[in-house]
Amino acid sequence: MIKAWELMYLCASSMPPSKDIGAYLSEYVHNMAYGVTADPEIRALALNTLNALKHSVKAGPRHIIPGPVEIEALLTGKKLTTIVFFLDETFEEITYDMSTTVADAVEVL
Repeated sequence: MIKAWELMYLCASSMPPSKDIGAYLSEYVHNMAYGVTADPEIRALALNTLNALKHSVKAGPRHIIPGPVEIEALLTGKKLTTIVFFLDETFEEITYDMSTTVADAVEVL
């Protein structure tokens, strides 16, 4: 069951559901996240999936398939980092995950 929820989390992080099933899927995931599920690990994955669903619906689907490093970071809860260099020879280190958009990164900067 854990692997199924990890797959659901991965899919929700990289592509929004179709409008036909989006409401049903969100309701199901919400019930699993806030309902009386016995396994706390499933509840945590369901909550992460719900947040990923909200973000992917807002941001839209990814245009590039996620790489192994992004997938591993998503499933382990780690944040990835990158350094952004500017023309005035300054730089900023930003954290991101599989669902971070350029607009999200610009807000951080």
